[in-house]
Amino acid sequence: MALLGATTAGTLLGGRAFGQQTTLDIFGHRVHQNAATTGNGGDLIGPFTTQTGIGVNWTVLGDNNAIHERLLREVSLSSGGIDVGYMLNRYATPQNLSLFEPLDEFMAEKPVEAFDDFSPGLLAPVQHEGKLYGLPVRHATNTVVYNEKILEERGIAVPTTFEEFLAAARQGTFKRDNGQDVFGLAFSGMQLSFFVSMARAYGGDYMTADGKITANEEPIIRALTALAELYAEGVIPRGFTADSGDDSTVLSNQGRALFTLSNYAGLVRRNSPEESGEYAGSFKPLHLPMAADFQAAGPYAGTIEFWSIMIPRNGTKKQAAYDLIHTLTTPDAQVAMALNGNGPTRWSVYARPEIQQLLPFADHEAAALASARPHLPAFNEVARVQDIFLEESQAAVLGHKAPEQAMADAVRRAEPLVGAG
Repeated sequence: MALLGATTAGTLLGGRAFGQQTTLDIFGHRVHQNAATTGNGGDLIGPFTTQTGIGVNWTVLGDNNAIHERLLREVSLSSGGIDVGYMLNRYATPQNLSLFEPLDEFMAEKPVEAFDDFSPGLLAPVQHEGKLYGLPVRHATNTVVYNEKILEERGIAVPTTFEEFLAAARQGTFKRDNGQDVFGLAFSGMQLSFFVSMARAYGGDYMTADGKITANEEPIIRALTALAELYAEGVIPRGFTADSGDDSTVLSNQGRALFTLSNYAGLVRRNSPEESGEYAGSFKPLHLPMAADFQAAGPYAGTIEFWSIMIPRNGTKKQAAYDLIHTLTTPDAQVAMALNGNGPTRWSVYARPEIQQLLPFADHEAAALASARPHLPAFNEVARVQDIFLEESQAAVLGHKAPEQAMADAVRRAEPLVGAG
């Protein structure tokens, strides 16, 4: 596979080599540099420099908030030091997007290969007033993970409706002979995206893509009511509001949770003997089924977070920057970066033999990517509004408030902030 990856990286660019003429300053997360330079997929940057004469200088950090604080500060200046930047979808507000160069004119002269290969759910958040400001380059999509061994142990069928999912979670809650508790559903109560995941089984969202608050509507109420009932019955761990995603994963790997909410990225590792011992190979993804009265509403839309690669408006090397973006977003580049550990943003990549070999659930993830969308739209006060939604959702599930009251309070508190953003 290492040889295959190196060959892929080496054939991404054609043409003759030029003497180095300019250097691009790239700013992002360290995973972006690793995905483009290190692993079984090979180094994409070296061949790019050889073929174009364009050098690359990386500046990377490990904290998302710090990355975006610096990125947005730099691109707000009259002249900045960043030629190519990576941005998470939650920061892609109209105001922030205006600090970057639309890609449409560049794409008209040098089209992006198989542009319709990108999921619309990944393109819409980086579009504003008919212009595209970034191309998605890395994603993490959430899914339900179930322990097949526990399903078989308890005689539970894989659910095909949300009602069956809730029933299976109840049936999968029990105490082993050694006194160990097994929970039907474990997830991090510190992540709003997981509450949204449940609501989407009823076709709902806390907010629509255009910024309308819908947290107090029936789908959210039904989801929170269902979760509150599971919590009261002991199906969900008592301390779930303080549990991280890692905590619920460890619980699952120990055979102490039937269903968990997680992302696809860790499934290969979770199925290893080193990670899960006797449960290695038992973890499978599940498209959360829609509720019975929403089965005809279309495919379930999972929650997703993704990075796009963009050109600052105050940059001085925009054509060279686009050349790099064009290179890193081709299907072959997405394959190479996937071999380096990246989450590919093109559907077709998951059908490649080398990716099928690397990711046993590639087809499943591709189907999820096709319909996934962010759990909240981007706006200036999204972090504060997310905290409000999360706080009130926790109160509803813990039984501190009725779901209707919790969501009425959430809307009352959030509306002024959404209007300000």
